[in-house]
Amino acid sequence: MDIGLREWLIIVGIIVIAGILFDGWRRMRGGKGKLKFKLDHSFSNLPDDGDDPDLLGPSRITPRHNPELDAEELPAMSARELNRRRGVQVEPQQGDLGLGLDEPPTLLNPVEDEPKKRKGAAKKEPVIEPVDQAPVEEVLVINVVARDDDGFSGPALLQNILESGLRFGEMDIFHRHESMAGNGEVLFSMANGVKPGTFDLDDIDHFRTRAVSFFLGLPGPRHPKQAFDVMVAAARKLAHELNGELKDDHRSVLTAQTIEHYRQRIVEFERSKLLTQKR
Repeated sequence: MDIGLREWLIIVGIIVIAGILFDGWRRMRGGKGKLKFKLDHSFSNLPDDGDDPDLLGPSRITPRHNPELDAEELPAMSARELNRRRGVQVEPQQGDLGLGLDEPPTLLNPVEDEPKKRKGAAKKEPVIEPVDQAPVEEVLVINVVARDDDGFSGPALLQNILESGLRFGEMDIFHRHESMAGNGEVLFSMANGVKPGTFDLDDIDHFRTRAVSFFLGLPGPRHPKQAFDVMVAAARKLAHELNGELKDDHRSVLTAQTIEHYRQRIVEFERSKLLTQKR
């Protein structure tokens, strides 16, 4: 049987392919252990801390610097201090010994620096007479902490809160009234978040603070839920425009769940008051 040119080409092609496959199999079998050794040896020399700039790895998240306020820097924010500052008489509670002398400065009981005391020695502090107001039993607080180390500047802070309707008033802090012009009952207030908790409008151009505190007392405004929503909006506006972070009364990040919890506290407070009146 004569074999033509086509058949010879097919036979030669099969032989070449078989030779390539055999050579590849031989190389893989002969270099398998050697290849594994090289790979293990290469990775064993890598640094443990991943500092090799040529090595791609998982992205690193650099934590944003957010200065924390020390506990001693924060003014007290409680119903007791608020009642004392407003001159509201409160029935002594069991265990309250009335030890109020020589207390450290707080948000609602500020103490001036010694140089200021000497300079204004002739100026007497106004005596706060007790007023016919219901004692505050609960306080809802929203803190706004500056993300920048320099804190909030006085002029920027003043412009922001004035746009939200807050006006400077009693206790040397800002208050939001029913009217944007500053008339009507107080809905909520805003204090300096750093002791002594007050503001000095005469030096507002040079003033800086690392935090401010919005707070609403209960019982307080006639419509506390609406007043609270206005307070949340003012706090959010300040945080958004002045690069701040919202935090709750425990200085944890303020979440939607926390805000809803505050609203529930208002509902429960109103319910308890209603039940008390019916008795």
